[in-house]
Amino acid sequence: MNFLDIMRHRFACKLYDVDKPLSQEEIDEILEYGRLTPTSFGLEMWHFHAVVSKEKLKELYTVCYEQEGVRTSGMTVAILVKAPKHLDPDGSFVYERGIRFPSDIDWFIEDYRPYHEFLKDNHRLEGWLRSQGYLAIANMMTGARSLGIQSCAIEGFDEEGVLRVLGIDPEEWLVSLLCTFGHAAEEERPKIRVPLDELVTCH
Repeated sequence: MNFLDIMRHRFACKLYDVDKPLSQEEIDEILEYGRLTPTSFGLEMWHFHAVVSKEKLKELYTVCYEQEGVRTSGMTVAILVKAPKHLDPDGSFVYERGIRFPSDIDWFIEDYRPYHEFLKDNHRLEGWLRSQGYLAIANMMTGARSLGIQSCAIEGFDEEGVLRVLGIDPEEWLVSLLCTFGHAAEEERPKIRVPLDELVTCH
């Protein structure tokens, strides 16, 4: 399939075949699609929690309001992002990420500083952090389809519950979103989209 065919045949799968688990190679490749995804300022302020054990999936199912796709998935990925306190321009996290780049670290921090101030002053810092995960999940979903694997992004969840299931300190991390992956146990549904000529305005 070419890229457009992959896009056209990915759908929000709500039920997976529990008798067809994902191979380790498939899991690793899907996660690699996420790892290679860009983040704002290259900060990679996230961590991917790949849940594959049936026991853990059942626990996630409970805190995701009993969505069957979570329970039956071959893997559910939770994208966590750093708590806002870690994104301070003068903090160790930003320094450790910035020092990797060829530009001078002082230049990097001073380039980042006004944007951080803008986000903080406009109460958009947390939203900006959470939005990073959507970029990774979009790539993972499309990439998974190229392997014959379906997926569904999950925005309905009890955040405290998800962090508890994963054993994560809520003072340190936020949940961006989750996504299920697996071999579909339901028929592909037709893709309904607004036509391009209605959607796009060219200037």
